[in-house]
Amino acid sequence: MGGFGARRLRVPPSVRPAFVPAAMAGFAGFATMGLFTSVAPSFLSEVVGVSEPAVSGTVVFTVFAASTAGQLLMGRFGVRRALPWGCVVLVAGMALISCALLAASLPLLVVGALTAGAGQGLSFRAGVTDVGEHSPPERRAEITSALFVVLYVAISIPVVGVGIMAVTLGLRTSGLIFSACVALLAATTAVLLWVRPVQKSVADVQP
Repeated sequence: MGGFGARRLRVPPSVRPAFVPAAMAGFAGFATMGLFTSVAPSFLSEVVGVSEPAVSGTVVFTVFAASTAGQLLMGRFGVRRALPWGCVVLVAGMALISCALLAASLPLLVVGALTAGAGQGLSFRAGVTDVGEHSPPERRAEITSALFVVLYVAISIPVVGVGIMAVTLGLRTSGLIFSACVALLAATTAVLLWVRPVQKSVADVQP
């Protein structure tokens, strides 16, 4: 009897138009969540000048609470609007976070966390929903797993890059570069969706 081996995750060509923007938006959003969960205390201590653990915990809680709210709001917007507009909100959040780093402002950082978290939640749920709707039922689990592999890479690898950059460039500059990269990826995703919208799935057109 053969053993169990890891299956290679594949995304069929028919699903890629929905998968690619969902993966891009998800990567930007989860990279942001990874940054807050791992580097927020260092940002607050070294850049903003606040070292209380309770404040760090509150900032991290804020971004996750906003993400939850964004996911809950997705149903009101619908997938077609929620995914690109979630990316736009995420761009706005990264701009606020950049301003907070430049001004060493805790209130700006909290507002940036709220905004970025809402954009992440909105685009994340919309992306997962869209990929699921466009996936053949017999391959939905495999394709969704491939999407989550991208998201788990996003929540870990970029943060390591920030840590490496911080050694030579400093934490503030590293945070600004990270914010710019996330904003660029999210903005590119939004433009891509507006220029080339994902076609409706079979489920969307059924009565």
